[in-house]
Amino acid sequence: MPSRSKQSGPDAPGILADLWRLMQSVMDDAEPELEALGLSPKAFFLLQAVEDHPFPAQLARRMHLPPPTVTYLVKQLESGGFVERRAEPGDLRKFRLVVTDVGRTALERGRQALAQVLGERLRRIDPEDVLAFDRIVRRLAGPHGGSDRP
Repeated sequence: MPSRSKQSGPDAPGILADLWRLMQSVMDDAEPELEALGLSPKAFFLLQAVEDHPFPAQLARRMHLPPPTVTYLVKQLESGGFVERRAEPGDLRKFRLVVTDVGRTALERGRQALAQVLGERLRRIDPEDVLAFDRIVRRLAGPHGGSDRP
């Protein structure tokens, strides 16, 4: 595999592979804490997305997951008491998902677990670099160069 330093521009696949490895290692290390809450990593992120995307079809698009996977995860979240279905006024065929108090507590604890695990890795770099990394990732991940989180 060619070295990044010998390339004339950014090594996009290499950058993405490094980001993927970072995500995977954070998820691997946080998984026991999430599972203790009754959530798989996918279920945690789906639960988090419910707040902004309360309809299963929206969740499937947002999470880039097949609808049957979303249906399976939603059923898990429902059985765990993390979300509940509510009929959509004006369209009895449609329902919205609402995060319960149990779900909000699990989200807060899961966020803390992920922050701790990622924080351990971020301590490897200078605090100024952490702020720059956060700013850059938000800019790159958001639509049209923006961010969908504050």
